Amino acid sequence: MRSTKSFYILFLIMVITACTPFGRLYKEQPRVTLALPTSGQSTPVAAAKPDSAIAAPPLNFVFVSDKGDSIPVGMSVEWDSINKENLTTMALDEIVVSASSTRNTAERNGLINVEFVVTVPRALQQDNWMVNVRPVLMRGDMPDSLKELRFTGQRFRELQERDYRRYDRFVEKIIPDSVNFYRTYVDYRSFERYLDRLKWYKRGLEKRWAIQDAKKRRPDPLLLRFEMFNRHSAERDSLLKDRMLGNSYRMITRRWWQYDRALARVNDTLHYQNKYLLERFRFFNDKWANYAKRQAGDSLTRADNAKARAEALIARKSYFHDRALSAAAWQAEREFNLERETGSEPGARIYSSRFDYFNEKMERLDAGLYRYYRIKGARAEKKENLKFLRAFLAGNDTTHLNREQLTEKYIRRYEKVKNFLPMFHYRRPDLDTLPPSWITETQYKERTGRPDTLQTRKVLLSQFSKEEIYAYYEPHGPGMPDRGPSGFFRGLLPLPTYHRILPDSVQRRTPGPKAFRDLELSRIDSAATLDRYMRRYETLRSAYPQYHLIRELYNIHPPALRHAALQAGYGERIARINSLDSTALVKMFYKTQKIARNEARKAMKDEKFRDIVRHPFNPEAKLDTVIYAADQVRFLYSQKVPADENSARMKVYVVGNVLNSNGSEYPLPKSDTLTFLVSSMTKFIDKTPRFVRKIVTRDAEANTSVNFYFPKNRFSLDESIDVNRKGVKQVRDLTLALMTDPVYIIDSLTLFATSSPEGNWGVNGEIARKRAESIRNILVRDFTQLYDSLAVGVSMEMDEAGNIRRREVKDEIPNLPQLIKIRTIPEGWDKLRHLIVEDKHFVGNRGAILRIIDDEPEPDRREWLIKSRYKTEYAYMLDKLYPSVRAVDFRFTLSRRGMQQDTVYTTEPDTAYARGVECLEKRKYAQALEILRPYEDMNTGIAYMSLGYDKAALRIFGNLPQTADIKYMQAILQARLGNEEQAVRLLLSAVDMNEKMKFRANLDPELSALVKKYGLFKEEDDW
Repeated sequence: MRSTKSFYILFLIMVITACTPFGRLYKEQPRVTLALPTSGQSTPVAAAKPDSAIAAPPLNFVFVSDKGDSIPVGMSVEWDSINKENLTTMALDEIVVSASSTRNTAERNGLINVEFVVTVPRALQQDNWMVNVRPVLMRGDMPDSLKELRFTGQRFRELQERDYRRYDRFVEKIIPDSVNFYRTYVDYRSFERYLDRLKWYKRGLEKRWAIQDAKKRRPDPLLLRFEMFNRHSAERDSLLKDRMLGNSYRMITRRWWQYDRALARVNDTLHYQNKYLLERFRFFNDKWANYAKRQAGDSLTRADNAKARAEALIARKSYFHDRALSAAAWQAEREFNLERETGSEPGARIYSSRFDYFNEKMERLDAGLYRYYRIKGARAEKKENLKFLRAFLAGNDTTHLNREQLTEKYIRRYEKVKNFLPMFHYRRPDLDTLPPSWITETQYKERTGRPDTLQTRKVLLSQFSKEEIYAYYEPHGPGMPDRGPSGFFRGLLPLPTYHRILPDSVQRRTPGPKAFRDLELSRIDSAATLDRYMRRYETLRSAYPQYHLIRELYNIHPPALRHAALQAGYGERIARINSLDSTALVKMFYKTQKIARNEARKAMKDEKFRDIVRHPFNPEAKLDTVIYAADQVRFLYSQKVPADENSARMKVYVVGNVLNSNGSEYPLPKSDTLTFLVSSMTKFIDKTPRFVRKIVTRDAEANTSVNFYFPKNRFSLDESIDVNRKGVKQVRDLTLALMTDPVYIIDSLTLFATSSPEGNWGVNGEIARKRAESIRNILVRDFTQLYDSLAVGVSMEMDEAGNIRRREVKDEIPNLPQLIKIRTIPEGWDKLRHLIVEDKHFVGNRGAILRIIDDEPEPDRREWLIKSRYKTEYAYMLDKLYPSVRAVDFRFTLSRRGMQQDTVYTTEPDTAYARGVECLEKRKYAQALEILRPYEDMNTGIAYMSLGYDKAALRIFGNLPQTADIKYMQAILQARLGNEEQAVRLLLSAVDMNEKMKFRANLDPELSALVKKYGLFKEEDDW
């Protein structure tokens, strides 16, 4: 039963296999074969049929097997109209027997030419089939696919083209990205209407926003009303207080007047009829008494009379001088002013104290104004001094800071204000400067030009000397006029006889009770009177609200808040409208269905291609042609592949499949394998090692540059700043690496601190020194911890008492905190100049700045010239280059551990040359040439030769010793350059030196062609 079931299953498989399109192929097992092309090709025959592969008349050639047997084989040549080349195949029934499965080929210019013949048998050719042949190149164990070959039937090609047309119709429905997206996918009409409505709405919002803004700026009417009420209340209160104060002043003045009058009545017991008559009467009595005495004295002469008159005048002048200081003189001067001074106010002397008060007040105001501007000038000068100090410390220009101009400026302001306002300069006239009444104006102007004060009056009176008075009253002088008539008329004059009686000029009286009663009633207390009126003022003020009621300027619900809230709402809406992106708005009017449909087509484009185009074209195929089932198809496959380290021996075989139009597939059996033995110039590589003489010095240096950030006018390094923390870590890591280095030991560490050129040279030097000290302190702290943390091996010998007799430290680590040195450069102009030259982004007058740096010896003036003339370039330097100048350079001085001499010479293998030879062996010719170019030896020539630089290789080989290998490679180069005679001579010479070279010549196409052309080495059976 089981055997019957197995039989049915086997029978079913056979039936299905026989019914498939590839049933015959499974049965016959045809395959695509490979063969090596013959070295000589016959002339191709013109094709009779217009096809891509046309059969040509057969040719004959001798195929030499591996055993040396010669087998005549019928050959045919086909012309490929697509690739324009001959296809040589062996016309056997469904098989191609190659002359050999192994061939020697040469590598030239880093490429290897792989050639073989691909034969497709008749059994694999149908109109509705496609044969895919994929050659596989094996480089050792690594497969490398070559370009594919496709042989397609006519019906199969039509099927492919029909599928592509269907796919093209699908692709035409896809809207490409190159079209105008918005015009294609956006409803522009609706979008524009929406924008118009949005613009109209925004305009309305802006109008309402402006209205609310205007209303918000209006003052609060309630507060305005309150302010008016408060102002009126203050005015009424002030008027009431002024009225009460005025009433109190008038009351006090009236009562004081009453008191003065009552007191005068009480004290007035001796009342003059005229208070000036007593003195006047006494004067006239004395005068006329003297006059009468002079008239009566007959013994007096005229000269004595003149002398007496002069002495009387001197006495009278002295008398008036004394009386000038009394009230009578003041009254006389007042009367003189009333009578003589034009435009003077009556009783001007009353205002003398008032004028003095205003003059003193004017002087106080003038002094206060002067102190005010003097203080302002001092403050400005202090600020200017501070600016000067800051500019000086920063190294900026200080020529424009003139502190003396500040004092002059404020003095000019003081004089301008003083001269403009009278309160500071108007001086009331001093009434003492008026001439006294007893001196005429003419005499006053003639005698003195100084103002008339008490002192000047004394001087003026003293100028009337006795000599002048005596000269005036000489007997015939102007002071002694004629006495006039005498006798009767003289007796009629009352002057000599009239005498004033002094008691008649005074009235004595005693004050009565009424005077004392009025005096008591008129007594007044000014403070009590003022207090009484102030109490009345407070009573009236508190009784009536119009004097004391003050409204608080506060509104619980101010209209400005309501208007501001409305304005903010409108502003938010306007801001939202302004923030709208047209790109986002236009998305509202996208034709989403159309976009989705097009995007879906784009997304399924590849899937549709796989569904519609079942058998796509291969644009990278070596051959894709239509064949007709007439005979076998042969194709000469030729391709150059790059050489690598695995290219010495390469194998080629083909795999593939046969596709039917309905999708069926028949896998082609693997073909025979062809072997290519690649010959190259690497066989001549000189593997002799090279040595170099190396100089080893004991001393070395390790340098690094670190940027630290210091705030302005600060010297301590802040490690909380990220830049400073990274810089300290960088120095610590480098120091740790050097301290633990097995070769070198640290001798010293030098800190080169440099400041950027801005500011003063001396200040920058001090800044650089202090900052370097700050960095040194931090490094000493870190290096101390680092030194303590490193393990140090120590061996010691101790005696019986525990004393150390010998101590030896192995691999001693230097105590770096004691080795740190500091060097400062105030301004790093050399480093800045180097940065300016090397900066590729520097824009501006680079040459002029460099000339200033080179020519100007003064650093501060050098920086000022650059800053004033090239402001843009200076700003760029300040921002980009100055931070690099402020960097701190760390220089580690190193020495080799255990090395005593300064210099040691050693011989070491040349590792660079070894790498070049290794690259040459791996056929990495470009890398090898970069390394070997300086050596100019045989390997360098091979690298040039392998890359096609024939003349360079020939030049190098000409300078080397002429060995057999050198001459052989020279023969190849001469053959490449077309010098056949020279190439033959060099080849024969190389063979004479080494007979193996004639066998090598068969591997190189340049020389093998010459050997065949000139019949060389025919006597040798091996050839």
